[in-house]
Amino acid sequence: MAHAESPLRTAGPPELSDELLARVRAGGADSDAERNPDREILAEMGRRGLMRILVPEELGGLGRHPGEFIEFTHRVSYEHPSTGWVAMTCNEEAEIFAANLEPETVASFYAEYTDVVIAGSGVPRGIVSEVDGGWNVNGRWTFVSGCTGADWWVVANVVEGTQPKKVCHVLVPADPSCIEDTWHTVGLRGTGSHDVVLSDCFVPADRAAVVENYSLPKPNEHPFYRLPSGLRFPFPKTGVASGIARRAIDEFAALADVKTPLFARSELAGRPDAHAAMARAEALLGAGRAFVANQLDELWATASAAGEVTPAQHARARLACSWSVQNCIEAVETLVTAAGSTANFTASPLGGLLNDVRAVAGHFMVGSYQMDTAGRVLLGLDPGDPNF
Repeated sequence: MAHAESPLRTAGPPELSDELLARVRAGGADSDAERNPDREILAEMGRRGLMRILVPEELGGLGRHPGEFIEFTHRVSYEHPSTGWVAMTCNEEAEIFAANLEPETVASFYAEYTDVVIAGSGVPRGIVSEVDGGWNVNGRWTFVSGCTGADWWVVANVVEGTQPKKVCHVLVPADPSCIEDTWHTVGLRGTGSHDVVLSDCFVPADRAAVVENYSLPKPNEHPFYRLPSGLRFPFPKTGVASGIARRAIDEFAALADVKTPLFARSELAGRPDAHAAMARAEALLGAGRAFVANQLDELWATASAAGEVTPAQHARARLACSWSVQNCIEAVETLVTAAGSTANFTASPLGGLLNDVRAVAGHFMVGSYQMDTAGRVLLGLDPGDPNF
């Protein structure tokens, strides 16, 4: 595959301006302190179409290449990791909504709500039962990033009494009274990833969709929607992690020019251990990004040709995403160690960046154990994971 086509060399969406990125950074500290995203920033992203980047144009979205979306998450996360995470997950929920509900419903919804922000969870934590005109929904969904700043939620449920289980995605108006304040963390503090609880919530039939196999969306002409969910959702997380690692590299470089370590005769920039740390961090970040780009190129070519993704392709793609995130964690850890005691103070962003990048790997789609699962598949074994 030609390097010129590499998705991670694709520019971010032109709708993401330097002015908006400056606002993202300026509001980051308040967002972290409040443990919730900045509603105005999310609303502005919604107005610019940046909350429906992967939704096909014919359904009301921007319909962009996933490489452009990864670069979007990278750039926003560089300025403020939590905002980058929420922007990423809200785009994913919009994609779940657009992939599963009827095209007419999606198109008319986006025509009416042009600047909408959708949060939610694709993990089927609720139970739905069919009632006259729609569905009755009960459930608790954890880690609903951005729920406090969204206009609507899309959540996944098991259809009561089905075996094998069928999954029903429902779209409901966001209701603050249904949010339980559970997000008390040290990493990605500003994501507002609280619990959402719905009790006997009625959802009209046209705001719901039942799928036989929730890992496979309805057929869609857009290549991205031909991929199983196991490959649609790991890639964006790599953009968040890489944005954090790039910010840490830049912060370390700035620190190295001004810090003189105790008993040293020159600035940190003159020390061999700083040189090694900078080189290692750059190599870790670059290698992970390149591996992800290579695998996404291959998958995109397969999906564009309406081909079927092989188990080996699936395994290598999952491996690339998890390995890239682990590389980013190691890169930031390396820089924090080389920075010495400075990184332990709140005045330095390095300690916070380490907490944030470690939190990215807490997501099951890019957890370190995904690499072991990929290795099983590449050895011809069953993955042992129903989500793979």
